[in-house]
Amino acid sequence: MSGLPRALCYLLALTTPACGAANGLSESSGSEGVARVESLSPEEVAALAHQAIWEPSVSDLALQAPDSFMVRFETSAGDIVIAFYRDWAPLGVDRIYHLTRYNFYAGSRFFRVNPGLVQFGLSGQPALDSVWAELTIPDDPLVASNTRGTVSFAKSGPGSRNTQLFINRQDNALYDTCCSGGFPPIGRVVSGMEVVDSFNAAHGETPVMFQDSIMMVGNNFLDRRYPGLDTIARTLTAGPRE
Repeated sequence: MSGLPRALCYLLALTTPACGAANGLSESSGSEGVARVESLSPEEVAALAHQAIWEPSVSDLALQAPDSFMVRFETSAGDIVIAFYRDWAPLGVDRIYHLTRYNFYAGSRFFRVNPGLVQFGLSGQPALDSVWAELTIPDDPLVASNTRGTVSFAKSGPGSRNTQLFINRQDNALYDTCCSGGFPPIGRVVSGMEVVDSFNAAHGETPVMFQDSIMMVGNNFLDRRYPGLDTIARTLTAGPRE
């Protein structure tokens, strides 16, 4: 595995430990996936990752996630580790598996921070967000409850989930039933909830009222109007806990 640079490992962060990351978090796949990636040039690996995010194919989006996996979100306030469970919400977990494998959330701002939740998931790149705005997924039935530490997709109505997520900072049982079927959790924070509690809340609910501007202008709008928002540096995906 020494022949594959870590920067390229995390571009293709799959599920079986192989790059030797700390805390059981890996940045690549098992032997088959490693062989496949190592047979490519660095340019080909980068092109593959770029295509998977900017021009995802039908087969890309149809890939089934493992039954469970963990993702470390490296943020400006510290690391958060989230475990995702496919039996909670299979369609939602398949989507987050794709997005986190290919580092979609790098640069994403936590633009809504209130006592009840933290919301994020726009990439901050208008062209990229316009691609994923059209790639919505159907709703999953609700299995788990929106308790403190659980993570759910945001949505604007039935069948509208795409990339935006929220982390519950308190028990939000109302979100289990409201808004056309509720917000089915897809995972939960297993490490770093203190980081979630520490995110800059100076701007509160205000930025979420300007999502059209965020979509059109991206992080330039957020950084100018709402400075100091916490951000995601990258995501690293790993297999289930032993």
